[in-house]
Amino acid sequence: MAKKKGNSANRMVLTFIVVILLALGGGFLGAKLSGGGGGGDDASAQGSWLQEIKDRGVLRVGVAISPPHTVELEDGTFGGPNLIPLQNLADALNVKLETVPAEWKNIVAGLQAGRYDFAANLDRTLERATAVQFTNPVWDYPAAMAVMADAPYTTVDDVVTSGNPISIVTGSAASGGFPRKFPEANYQESDAYTSSLQTLLAGRVVAITGDLPTLVSFAQENSDVKIILPDPDVYRGFAAYGVPATADARSVETVNIAIERAINDGLMDEAYAKVGYVTEDQLGEAGLLKQ
Repeated sequence: MAKKKGNSANRMVLTFIVVILLALGGGFLGAKLSGGGGGGDDASAQGSWLQEIKDRGVLRVGVAISPPHTVELEDGTFGGPNLIPLQNLADALNVKLETVPAEWKNIVAGLQAGRYDFAANLDRTLERATAVQFTNPVWDYPAAMAVMADAPYTTVDDVVTSGNPISIVTGSAASGGFPRKFPEANYQESDAYTSSLQTLLAGRVVAITGDLPTLVSFAQENSDVKIILPDPDVYRGFAAYGVPATADARSVETVNIAIERAINDGLMDEAYAKVGYVTEDQLGEAGLLKQ
């Protein structure tokens, strides 16, 4: 009887050990399958899309001009406050940031075609969201209108009811807010903000439309240009980065953290101050508002 009891106890111990080993093995395999086991690899740690950028050694950014946030530099490349979070991200990945010229009318198409990894300074619109993903916003702004200082207009309604031509920039979400709000107005399309400004200075249109920072930049460089701020808003944009529809969530969250840190660490405010950025509340004080 004692021998039988010993065999029974031994079998119980062996069974208990086998159960523990199976549980440990299953837990290890489950962790590996979910990406949480062992040391992991770089791709699972930072996201497969960012890993592709890291392997390539270059982070490519499509840039359409929208001063002061995105501007063309003397060497032909692009810069501006909007690129600060992406430059910080490139530094963290130990890769080079490369800017690729684009226009507002085709910047989303270029992202879809894989010509660059990010579309800079891109408004989060429903239409674009059906084609690409968006990061968190980097900044927000109202749409505005600019006229010559001696023009007989002080409100958007004054300009619209005059029946005279108004310039809108093809592909610009801010500029496009005016035809949606005032479809009866007389509009003339331009391919870029710079060419839109030239039509105003040449007298071919009586007003130009777009995002407030871009128009403020023009008014700061041209004392004969003044700003009309719609009341209420015609459009308010939330500019983010466009990323491919296939970018994984872990990678996009990493980009969001780069944006968050650049904002909360004061880097964006410092850059805005350096380029003379004027907010909507400061227009009158700065002498840029059409009275």
